[in-house]
Amino acid sequence: MAREVIDAIRQAELEAAERSAAAEKKAEEILKKEMTRKAREDTVKAEEEAREACRGMMAEAEKKEIEEGARLEAVLAERCRQAVEAVLAELM
Repeated sequence: MAREVIDAIRQAELEAAERSAAAEKKAEEILKKEMTRKAREDTVKAEEEAREACRGMMAEAEKKEIEEGARLEAVLAERCRQAVEAVLAELM
């Protein structure tokens, strides 16, 4: 009878160890999935932030390009006016 009790205890300990190992493995799988999900979310968020920053930089570059174009057109107009005046001065 004592032998049967000892064997039952050993069997219960073995099953408990197996269940504990299985639970630990399952916990690791869940943790890995959660970490992967979080990493994906962080990547998507960082990507969107980078896109938004890029859009802002592109808008600023476009604004500066327009301003520079207007400045150059004004310089060109002034130089054309000066050239016309110089030609007219020569002719008179």
